[in-house]
Amino acid sequence: MAKDLLHFFGLKEDPFTLTPDPAYFYPSSSHNEGLLLMDYAIDQKEGFLIVIGEPGTGKTTLLKVFLEKWRDRAETAIILTPRLSPEEFLIAVAEDLKLKVKRKYKNEIIKALRNFMMESISENKRVVIIVDEAQNLPDETLEELRLLSNLETDREKLLQIILVGQPELESKLKKEKLRQLNQRITTRVLLNKFQPGETHDYITYRAAKAGRKNLHVDRKAEKIIHRRSKGTPRLINMLLSRSLMAAYLEENNTIGTRHVHNAIKSLQHSDMHIPITQRAIPLAIGAVAVALLASSLYMYPGKLLKEIKTIPPGKMLSAGTEESAGGPIGGGDNKEPVKSAVTIPSGKVASIITDFAYIRVGPSVDTKIAGWSATGNLFTVMKEATDERKKKWYQVMYKGEKRWISEAVVEVLNMDNMHSGL
Repeated sequence: MAKDLLHFFGLKEDPFTLTPDPAYFYPSSSHNEGLLLMDYAIDQKEGFLIVIGEPGTGKTTLLKVFLEKWRDRAETAIILTPRLSPEEFLIAVAEDLKLKVKRKYKNEIIKALRNFMMESISENKRVVIIVDEAQNLPDETLEELRLLSNLETDREKLLQIILVGQPELESKLKKEKLRQLNQRITTRVLLNKFQPGETHDYITYRAAKAGRKNLHVDRKAEKIIHRRSKGTPRLINMLLSRSLMAAYLEENNTIGTRHVHNAIKSLQHSDMHIPITQRAIPLAIGAVAVALLASSLYMYPGKLLKEIKTIPPGKMLSAGTEESAGGPIGGGDNKEPVKSAVTIPSGKVASIITDFAYIRVGPSVDTKIAGWSATGNLFTVMKEATDERKKKWYQVMYKGEKRWISEAVVEVLNMDNMHSGL
Protein backbone atom coordinates (compact mmCIF):
# COMPACT_ATOMS: atom_id res chain seq x y z
CA MET A 1 0.00 0.00 0.00
CA ALA A 2 1.35 3.43 -0.97
CA LYS A 3 2.97 5.45 1.80
CA ASP A 4 0.86 8.49 0.89
CA LEU A 5 -2.32 6.49 1.51
CA LEU A 6 -1.08 5.25 4.89
CA HIS A 7 -0.04 8.76 5.88
CA PHE A 8 -3.43 10.18 4.83
CA PHE A 9 -5.28 7.83 7.22
CA GLY A 10 -2.63 8.00 9.94
CA LEU A 11 -1.72 4.30 9.58
CA LYS A 12 1.63 2.65 10.27
CA GLU A 13 0.80 -0.26 7.95
CA ASP A 14 -2.06 -1.79 5.99
CA PRO A 15 -4.57 -3.07 8.59
CA PHE A 16 -6.46 -5.17 6.06
CA THR A 17 -3.71 -7.14 4.37
CA LEU A 18 -4.61 -10.69 3.27
CA THR A 19 -1.40 -12.15 4.73
CA PRO A 20 -2.17 -14.14 7.93
CA ASP A 21 -0.51 -12.09 10.67
CA PRO A 22 -0.74 -13.28 14.31
CA ALA A 23 -0.23 -9.68 15.46
CA TYR A 24 -3.68 -8.91 14.00
CA PHE A 25 -5.40 -11.97 15.42
CA TYR A 26 -8.91 -11.00 16.52
CA PRO A 27 -10.25 -13.33 19.25
CA SER A 28 -13.87 -13.76 18.22
CA SER A 29 -15.91 -16.13 20.37
CA SER A 30 -15.21 -19.20 18.20
CA HIS A 31 -11.56 -18.30 17.50
CA ASN A 32 -10.81 -17.69 21.17
CA GLU A 33 -12.53 -20.94 22.15
CA GLY A 34 -10.63 -22.75 19.42
CA LEU A 35 -7.28 -21.49 20.70
CA LEU A 36 -8.13 -22.55 24.26
CA LEU A 37 -9.15 -26.03 23.08
CA MET A 38 -5.93 -26.43 21.09
CA ASP A 39 -3.84 -25.40 24.10
CA TYR A 40 -5.72 -27.84 26.32
CA ALA A 41 -5.43 -30.76 23.88
CA ILE A 42 -1.67 -30.35 23.48
CA ASP A 43 -1.12 -29.70 27.18
CA GLN A 44 -3.04 -32.88 28.06
CA LYS A 45 -1.19 -34.86 25.35
CA GLU A 46 -4.34 -35.90 23.52
CA GLY A 47 -3.59 -37.78 20.32
CA PHE A 48 -5.71 -36.09 17.65
CA LEU A 49 -7.54 -32.82 17.26
CA ILE A 50 -9.09 -31.22 14.18
CA VAL A 51 -9.71 -27.58 13.26
CA ILE A 52 -12.54 -27.05 10.78
CA GLY A 53 -13.44 -23.81 9.02
CA GLU A 54 -14.70 -22.47 5.71
CA PRO A 55 -12.09 -20.85 3.41
CA GLY A 56 -11.05 -17.45 4.71
CA THR A 57 -12.26 -17.91 8.30
CA GLY A 58 -8.79 -17.53 9.83
CA LYS A 59 -7.48 -21.09 10.22
CA THR A 60 -3.92 -20.16 9.23
CA THR A 61 -3.84 -17.10 11.48
CA LEU A 62 -5.10 -19.23 14.39
CA LEU A 63 -2.33 -21.77 13.72
CA LYS A 64 0.33 -19.05 13.72
CA VAL A 65 -0.90 -17.73 17.07
CA PHE A 66 -0.88 -21.28 18.46
CA LEU A 67 2.64 -21.95 17.16
CA GLU A 68 3.92 -18.71 18.67
CA LYS A 69 2.54 -19.73 22.08
CA TRP A 70 4.16 -23.19 21.90
CA ARG A 71 7.39 -22.18 20.17
CA ASP A 72 9.61 -22.96 23.18
CA ARG A 73 7.55 -25.88 24.46
CA ALA A 74 7.02 -28.05 21.37
CA GLU A 75 8.79 -29.45 18.34
CA THR A 76 6.51 -29.06 15.33
CA ALA A 77 6.35 -30.41 11.82
CA ILE A 78 4.07 -28.47 9.49
CA ILE A 79 2.86 -30.19 6.31
CA LEU A 80 1.44 -27.70 3.82
CA THR A 81 1.20 -30.01 0.78
CA PRO A 82 -0.89 -32.93 2.01
CA ARG A 83 -1.41 -34.76 -1.30
CA LEU A 84 1.30 -37.21 -0.28
CA SER A 85 1.52 -40.98 -0.15
CA PRO A 86 2.23 -42.54 3.29
CA GLU A 87 5.95 -42.84 2.48
CA GLU A 88 6.17 -39.28 1.12
CA PHE A 89 4.36 -37.98 4.18
CA LEU A 90 6.78 -39.66 6.60
CA ILE A 91 9.76 -38.24 4.67
CA ALA A 92 8.22 -34.75 4.82
CA VAL A 93 7.73 -35.04 8.60
CA ALA A 94 11.31 -36.26 9.10
CA GLU A 95 12.70 -33.40 7.02
CA ASP A 96 10.64 -30.77 8.84
CA LEU A 97 11.79 -32.09 12.23
CA LYS A 98 15.36 -32.23 10.87
CA LEU A 99 15.74 -35.90 11.76
CA LYS A 100 18.96 -37.60 10.75
CA VAL A 101 17.90 -40.66 8.76
CA LYS A 102 20.54 -42.51 6.75
CA ARG A 103 18.08 -44.45 4.60
CA LYS A 104 14.65 -43.00 3.96
CA TYR A 105 12.75 -46.23 4.48
CA LYS A 106 9.52 -46.36 6.43
CA ASN A 107 10.90 -48.42 9.31
CA GLU A 108 14.00 -46.25 9.58
CA ILE A 109 11.96 -43.03 9.69
CA ILE A 110 9.54 -44.37 12.32
CA LYS A 111 12.48 -45.56 14.46
CA ALA A 112 14.18 -42.15 14.19
CA LEU A 113 10.87 -40.42 14.94
CA ARG A 114 10.32 -42.50 18.07
CA ASN A 115 13.85 -41.74 19.35
CA PHE A 116 13.28 -38.05 18.69
CA MET A 117 10.00 -38.12 20.62
CA MET A 118 11.55 -39.87 23.61
CA GLU A 119 14.31 -37.27 23.70
CA SER A 120 11.76 -34.44 23.48
CA ILE A 121 9.67 -35.91 26.29
CA SER A 122 12.76 -36.02 28.51
CA GLU A 123 13.13 -32.27 27.88
CA ASN A 124 9.42 -31.76 28.71
CA LYS A 125 8.62 -30.81 25.12
CA ARG A 126 5.66 -31.89 23.00
CA VAL A 127 6.01 -33.23 19.45
CA VAL A 128 3.25 -31.97 17.18
CA ILE A 129 2.49 -32.72 13.54
CA ILE A 130 0.25 -30.11 11.89
CA VAL A 131 -1.37 -30.87 8.53
CA ASP A 132 -2.94 -27.93 6.69
CA GLU A 133 -5.68 -28.50 4.09
CA ALA A 134 -6.01 -31.98 5.55
CA GLN A 135 -9.16 -32.71 3.54
CA ASN A 136 -6.75 -33.38 0.64
CA LEU A 137 -4.90 -36.18 2.44
CA PRO A 138 -5.32 -39.59 0.74
CA ASP A 139 -7.16 -42.14 2.87
CA GLU A 140 -4.03 -44.30 3.05
CA THR A 141 -2.01 -41.40 4.47
CA LEU A 142 -4.68 -40.66 7.07
CA GLU A 143 -4.50 -44.30 8.12
CA GLU A 144 -0.71 -43.97 8.41
CA LEU A 145 -1.26 -41.02 10.73
CA ARG A 146 -3.48 -43.19 12.92
CA LEU A 147 -0.73 -45.78 13.17
CA LEU A 148 1.79 -43.06 14.04
CA SER A 149 -0.43 -41.97 16.91
CA ASN A 150 0.16 -45.41 18.47
CA LEU A 151 3.65 -44.29 19.41
CA GLU A 152 3.38 -43.97 23.18
CA THR A 153 4.85 -44.99 26.51
CA ASP A 154 2.97 -46.86 29.22
CA ARG A 155 1.81 -43.52 30.58
CA GLU A 156 1.38 -41.04 27.75
CA LYS A 157 1.18 -40.31 24.04
CA LEU A 158 4.44 -39.32 22.38
CA LEU A 159 2.83 -37.51 19.46
CA GLN A 160 0.01 -35.01 18.98
CA ILE A 161 -1.52 -34.52 15.53
CA ILE A 162 -3.54 -31.49 14.42
CA LEU A 163 -5.57 -31.78 11.23
CA VAL A 164 -6.67 -28.43 9.80
CA GLY A 165 -9.16 -28.34 6.96
CA GLN A 166 -12.39 -27.29 5.37
CA PRO A 167 -15.77 -28.89 6.22
CA GLU A 168 -15.08 -31.64 3.68
CA LEU A 169 -12.56 -33.06 6.16
CA GLU A 170 -15.35 -33.83 8.63
CA SER A 171 -17.26 -35.69 5.91
CA LYS A 172 -14.16 -37.59 4.87
CA LEU A 173 -13.48 -38.83 8.39
CA LYS A 174 -16.95 -40.40 8.48
CA LYS A 175 -15.96 -42.97 5.89
CA GLU A 176 -16.15 -46.56 7.10
CA LYS A 177 -12.46 -47.18 6.39
CA LEU A 178 -11.48 -44.18 8.57
CA ARG A 179 -13.81 -45.03 11.46
CA GLN A 180 -10.97 -45.95 13.84
CA LEU A 181 -9.23 -42.64 13.18
CA ASN A 182 -12.43 -40.67 13.65
CA GLN A 183 -13.00 -42.34 17.03
CA ARG A 184 -9.59 -41.17 18.24
CA ILE A 185 -10.31 -37.48 17.64
CA THR A 186 -11.05 -36.13 21.10
CA THR A 187 -11.09 -32.40 20.33
CA ARG A 188 -12.91 -30.69 17.47
CA VAL A 189 -12.56 -26.96 16.84
CA LEU A 190 -15.10 -25.26 14.59
CA LEU A 191 -14.29 -21.73 13.40
CA ASN A 192 -17.45 -19.75 12.70
CA LYS A 193 -17.87 -16.67 10.55
CA PHE A 194 -18.34 -13.38 12.39
CA GLN A 195 -21.64 -12.11 13.70
CA PRO A 196 -22.48 -8.46 12.79
CA GLY A 197 -21.13 -7.17 16.12
CA GLU A 198 -17.93 -9.16 15.67
CA THR A 199 -17.43 -7.72 12.19
CA HIS A 200 -17.63 -4.22 13.67
CA ASP A 201 -15.19 -5.11 16.46
CA TYR A 202 -12.85 -6.84 13.98
CA ILE A 203 -12.65 -3.74 11.77
CA THR A 204 -12.11 -1.45 14.75
CA TYR A 205 -9.51 -3.78 16.28
CA ARG A 206 -7.37 -4.08 13.15
CA ALA A 207 -7.54 -0.36 12.35
CA ALA A 208 -6.46 0.49 15.91
CA LYS A 209 -3.61 -2.05 15.71
CA ALA A 210 -2.33 -0.27 12.60
CA GLY A 211 -2.28 3.06 14.45
CA ARG A 212 -5.45 4.58 13.06
CA LYS A 213 -5.73 8.34 13.51
CA ASN A 214 -7.90 9.66 10.68
CA LEU A 215 -9.67 6.53 9.44
CA HIS A 216 -13.38 6.05 10.08
CA VAL A 217 -15.83 3.46 8.75
CA ASP A 218 -19.50 4.39 8.45
CA ARG A 219 -21.81 1.97 10.26
CA LYS A 220 -24.00 1.56 7.16
CA ALA A 221 -20.86 0.67 5.21
CA GLU A 222 -19.99 -1.89 7.88
CA LYS A 223 -23.41 -3.51 7.50
CA ILE A 224 -22.90 -3.86 3.75
CA ILE A 225 -19.42 -5.28 4.32
CA HIS A 226 -20.80 -7.84 6.76
CA ARG A 227 -23.66 -8.82 4.48
CA ARG A 228 -21.54 -9.23 1.36
CA SER A 229 -18.63 -10.96 3.14
CA LYS A 230 -21.04 -13.11 5.20
CA GLY A 231 -18.71 -12.45 8.13
CA THR A 232 -15.69 -14.10 6.48
CA PRO A 233 -12.49 -12.36 7.67
CA ARG A 234 -10.62 -12.71 4.37
CA LEU A 235 -13.48 -11.18 2.37
CA ILE A 236 -13.84 -8.39 4.94
CA ASN A 237 -10.16 -7.56 4.42
CA MET A 238 -10.54 -7.61 0.63
CA LEU A 239 -13.51 -5.24 0.72
CA LEU A 240 -11.92 -2.84 3.19
CA SER A 241 -8.60 -2.72 1.36
CA ARG A 242 -10.36 -1.68 -1.88
CA SER A 243 -12.71 0.67 -0.03
CA LEU A 244 -9.73 2.32 1.64
CA MET A 245 -8.24 3.07 -1.77
CA ALA A 246 -11.56 4.43 -3.08
CA ALA A 247 -11.90 6.78 -0.09
CA TYR A 248 -8.28 7.91 -0.44
CA LEU A 249 -8.77 8.82 -4.11
CA GLU A 250 -11.65 11.08 -3.00
CA GLU A 251 -9.52 12.46 -0.15
CA ASN A 252 -12.21 11.28 2.24
CA ASN A 253 -11.15 9.84 5.61
CA THR A 254 -14.49 8.07 6.13
CA ILE A 255 -15.27 4.86 4.28
CA GLY A 256 -18.90 5.10 3.23
CA THR A 257 -21.40 2.94 1.39
CA ARG A 258 -20.34 4.43 -1.95
CA HIS A 259 -16.75 3.26 -1.47
CA VAL A 260 -17.85 -0.24 -0.45
CA HIS A 261 -20.13 -0.57 -3.47
CA ASN A 262 -17.25 0.49 -5.73
CA ALA A 263 -15.05 -2.13 -4.05
CA ILE A 264 -17.67 -4.86 -4.59
CA LYS A 265 -17.95 -3.94 -8.25
CA SER A 266 -14.19 -3.87 -8.83
CA LEU A 267 -13.57 -7.19 -7.06
CA GLN A 268 -16.34 -9.13 -8.85
CA HIS A 269 -15.89 -11.90 -6.25
CA SER A 270 -18.33 -14.80 -6.59
CA ASP A 271 -18.58 -15.25 -2.79
CA MET A 272 -19.92 -11.69 -2.47
CA HIS A 273 -22.93 -12.19 -4.72
CA ILE A 274 -26.41 -12.00 -3.23
CA PRO A 275 -28.18 -15.39 -3.26
CA ILE A 276 -31.09 -15.67 -5.71
CA THR A 277 -33.51 -16.21 -2.80
CA GLN A 278 -32.55 -12.84 -1.36
CA ARG A 279 -32.86 -11.12 -4.72
CA ALA A 280 -36.34 -12.48 -5.09
CA ILE A 281 -37.61 -10.53 -2.08
CA PRO A 282 -37.69 -7.11 -3.82
CA LEU A 283 -39.34 -8.74 -6.82
CA ALA A 284 -42.09 -10.09 -4.61
CA ILE A 285 -42.59 -6.63 -3.12
CA GLY A 286 -42.66 -5.16 -6.63
CA ALA A 287 -45.29 -7.70 -7.69
CA VAL A 288 -47.46 -6.75 -4.72
CA ALA A 289 -47.13 -3.07 -5.66
CA VAL A 290 -48.21 -3.81 -9.22
CA ALA A 291 -51.16 -5.87 -7.95
CA LEU A 292 -52.24 -3.02 -5.69
CA LEU A 293 -51.97 -0.57 -8.57
CA ALA A 294 -54.07 -2.84 -10.79
CA SER A 295 -56.65 -3.14 -7.99
CA SER A 296 -56.83 0.65 -7.68
CA LEU A 297 -57.33 1.01 -11.41
CA TYR A 298 -60.15 -1.55 -11.32
CA MET A 299 -61.97 -0.06 -8.32
CA TYR A 300 -61.50 3.63 -9.15
CA PRO A 301 -60.91 3.80 -12.91
CA GLY A 302 -62.58 7.12 -13.63
CA LYS A 303 -60.56 9.76 -11.78
CA LEU A 304 -57.26 7.85 -11.80
CA LEU A 305 -57.34 7.04 -15.52
CA LYS A 306 -58.19 10.66 -16.29
CA GLU A 307 -55.08 11.71 -14.33
CA ILE A 308 -52.98 9.12 -16.15
CA LYS A 309 -54.00 10.56 -19.52
CA THR A 310 -53.12 14.12 -18.51
CA ILE A 311 -49.72 13.39 -16.93
CA PRO A 312 -46.79 12.69 -19.26
CA PRO A 313 -44.92 9.37 -19.07
CA GLY A 314 -42.09 9.37 -16.55
CA LYS A 315 -44.07 11.41 -13.98
CA MET A 316 -45.46 10.14 -10.69
CA LEU A 317 -48.20 11.13 -8.28
CA SER A 318 -47.43 11.30 -4.59
CA ALA A 319 -50.11 11.33 -1.94
CA GLY A 320 -50.18 14.65 -0.10
CA THR A 321 -47.64 16.27 -2.44
CA GLU A 322 -47.67 18.14 -5.68
CA GLU A 323 -46.86 16.48 -8.97
CA SER A 324 -43.12 15.87 -9.19
CA ALA A 325 -40.53 14.73 -11.70
CA GLY A 326 -40.23 10.97 -12.20
CA GLY A 327 -37.44 9.05 -10.51
CA PRO A 328 -36.82 6.39 -7.89
CA ILE A 329 -39.52 5.94 -5.28
CA GLY A 330 -37.85 6.44 -1.92
CA GLY A 331 -34.31 5.99 -3.25
CA GLY A 332 -31.38 7.54 -5.03
CA ASP A 333 -30.15 10.73 -3.49
CA ASN A 334 -33.46 11.79 -1.94
CA LYS A 335 -32.95 12.46 1.75
CA GLU A 336 -36.53 11.48 2.55
CA PRO A 337 -38.29 8.61 0.76
CA VAL A 338 -41.50 9.49 -1.09
CA LYS A 339 -44.40 7.98 0.84
CA SER A 340 -47.49 6.39 -0.72
CA ALA A 341 -46.21 7.12 -4.23
CA VAL A 342 -47.86 5.63 -7.32
CA THR A 343 -45.82 5.33 -10.49
CA ILE A 344 -47.83 6.31 -13.57
CA PRO A 345 -47.43 3.52 -16.12
CA SER A 346 -46.11 4.36 -19.57
CA GLY A 347 -46.00 0.71 -20.64
CA LYS A 348 -43.21 -0.73 -18.51
CA VAL A 349 -41.77 -0.22 -15.04
CA ALA A 350 -38.19 -1.15 -14.07
CA SER A 351 -37.64 -2.39 -10.50
CA ILE A 352 -34.09 -2.45 -9.08
CA ILE A 353 -33.20 -6.01 -8.00
CA THR A 354 -29.63 -5.49 -6.77
CA ASP A 355 -28.31 -3.76 -3.66
CA PHE A 356 -26.78 -1.04 -5.79
CA ALA A 357 -27.38 0.01 -9.39
CA TYR A 358 -25.60 2.69 -11.43
CA ILE A 359 -27.59 5.19 -13.50
CA ARG A 360 -25.61 6.19 -16.59
CA VAL A 361 -25.69 9.06 -19.07
CA GLY A 362 -25.94 6.72 -22.06
CA PRO A 363 -26.91 3.12 -22.83
CA SER A 364 -23.44 1.66 -22.27
CA VAL A 365 -21.10 0.79 -19.39
CA ASP A 366 -18.52 3.01 -21.08
CA THR A 367 -20.57 6.15 -20.45
CA LYS A 368 -20.38 8.44 -17.43
CA ILE A 369 -22.15 7.48 -14.20
CA ALA A 370 -24.93 9.96 -13.42
CA GLY A 371 -25.86 8.50 -10.02
CA TRP A 372 -27.13 5.35 -8.36
CA SER A 373 -30.24 3.71 -6.97
CA ALA A 374 -30.99 0.96 -4.46
CA THR A 375 -33.02 -2.26 -4.19
CA GLY A 376 -36.77 -2.00 -4.80
CA ASN A 377 -36.80 1.45 -6.43
CA LEU A 378 -39.17 1.80 -9.41
CA PHE A 379 -38.64 3.72 -12.64
CA THR A 380 -40.97 4.33 -15.58
CA VAL A 381 -39.34 3.01 -18.76
CA MET A 382 -39.37 5.59 -21.56
CA LYS A 383 -37.22 3.90 -24.23
CA GLU A 384 -35.15 0.79 -24.81
CA ALA A 385 -31.76 0.40 -26.50
CA THR A 386 -29.16 -2.31 -27.13
CA ASP A 387 -25.42 -1.68 -26.71
CA GLU A 388 -22.49 -3.07 -28.67
CA ARG A 389 -22.42 -6.10 -26.36
CA LYS A 390 -26.06 -6.84 -27.20
CA LYS A 391 -27.13 -5.93 -23.68
CA LYS A 392 -30.46 -4.15 -23.24
CA TRP A 393 -30.71 -0.71 -21.58
CA TYR A 394 -33.76 1.24 -20.42
CA GLN A 395 -34.18 5.00 -20.51
CA VAL A 396 -35.64 6.42 -17.30
CA MET A 397 -36.08 9.79 -15.63
CA TYR A 398 -33.46 10.43 -12.96
CA LYS A 399 -33.25 13.82 -11.19
CA GLY A 400 -35.25 15.37 -13.98
CA GLU A 401 -32.89 14.08 -16.69
CA LYS A 402 -33.23 11.24 -19.18
CA ARG A 403 -30.75 8.58 -18.09
CA TRP A 404 -30.10 4.87 -18.73
CA ILE A 405 -30.06 1.73 -16.61
CA SER A 406 -28.87 -1.78 -17.52
CA GLU A 407 -31.10 -4.84 -17.78
CA ALA A 408 -28.62 -6.62 -15.48
CA VAL A 409 -29.84 -4.73 -12.42
CA VAL A 410 -33.59 -4.46 -13.00
CA GLU A 411 -36.73 -6.53 -13.44
CA VAL A 412 -39.09 -5.01 -16.00
CA LEU A 413 -42.84 -5.25 -15.36
CA ASN A 414 -45.34 -4.69 -18.19
CA MET A 415 -48.02 -2.38 -16.84
CA ASP A 416 -50.14 -2.47 -20.01
CA ASN A 417 -50.99 -6.08 -19.34
CA MET A 418 -52.17 -5.15 -15.84
CA HIS A 419 -55.02 -2.82 -16.92
CA SER A 420 -55.62 -3.58 -20.61
CA GLY A 421 -59.13 -4.87 -19.79
CA LEU A 422 -60.40 -1.63 -18.21
